[in-house]
Amino acid sequence: MNLNINLKRSLSISCWRVVGQVARASKRAELIPILLRVRDQDQTNAEDIASHLFFEARSRRVVAERLLRIATTYKLLSESRGWFSLTDEGRVAIESEQVFVPEHGTWTIWASEDPLLGSRVLRVEAWQEPSAYDEVWGKERDAERNFERLPRWLSEVVGHVQRPCAGDGHSVRVDELEAQGEVVSAEAGLTIEWSVSPGRLRVTGTLGGRKVHTDLDPPTRSSSGVWQELLQHEGLWPSWDETRGALLVGFEDTEAAERESMARTLRIERPRLEGLGSFDAISVGGVGLAARSQPDAQRWAKWRLESRIQDYATQRRMEEWAQAAAAPFTDHRIDLPSRGDLAREAWSAREELPSSRTWHLVAAEDWRLR
Repeated sequence: MNLNINLKRSLSISCWRVVGQVARASKRAELIPILLRVRDQDQTNAEDIASHLFFEARSRRVVAERLLRIATTYKLLSESRGWFSLTDEGRVAIESEQVFVPEHGTWTIWASEDPLLGSRVLRVEAWQEPSAYDEVWGKERDAERNFERLPRWLSEVVGHVQRPCAGDGHSVRVDELEAQGEVVSAEAGLTIEWSVSPGRLRVTGTLGGRKVHTDLDPPTRSSSGVWQELLQHEGLWPSWDETRGALLVGFEDTEAAERESMARTLRIERPRLEGLGSFDAISVGGVGLAARSQPDAQRWAKWRLESRIQDYATQRRMEEWAQAAAAPFTDHRIDLPSRGDLAREAWSAREELPSSRTWHLVAAEDWRLR
């Protein structure tokens, strides 16, 4: 199935200023050898680091001690009585060659609980609280500040690594957030679009005055499974023939262009997927069609034959037209009328001025054109 299914919607975004501790990923090349040594030895101390990494146990001991303490502050090592062991965060740092450096302060956090996002945090920036002068005399004096309790879904990011889609490209780890924060304008207009078949998920738009154009990991769902779920919500799944990859429809339920192409553009006003929510209305082109029943196939094939009679219906042309008309209905027994039958039918149904199709049939039959 090669249907082009593109699902998109606007992201619902909230923005908060909140006091807390955020650790941002950075390259700390001086710490990685320390972590590798601890991993190889299971445990180590300042004297071991100074001796094996700095090649001077006495004069470099203070430097080694300081680096071990920094790594402990960053939760890369745990310490007990002067001996240091690697933590889970330390193992991750070795694999990624990145260290999360914690910083306590006030942060502006843009976030969304959209289930398509792998990270609820979209962007994090340090924010400087206004001075007393600004609050009394400056530009902040008339500003109304609205403080509320953080929503539960945002509080749940504490302790987890987030990969903001609208930040500087670096991951962050939210270590602490106070229970209340200031609600501020998100200044956001982001759209998330999932191109199902190629497996592409993209966020575009603006956030806090910056343009965003980021590719994310798409959901692990097959295109056939998504198609089935969309049809189920539309009540069309019982009419879908998986073997033929076509929607079973009655002849009367089709338009002229669909009868010829054996396909339609299916409009789905409110597409919805379990666990992923609703999306904007979509139009899926190239959806295959097939006859629902034998009578539908018979009428459909006859219509296709008659629509091809746009020239004198010689016997050779009639055979070609009949073959093309019946081709899509190999699962049904099709009995198409002869040229003579069609000519008599057209002549009986003629109006005051017979159509060109009527003349093409009647003349060819009268003259026995082969």
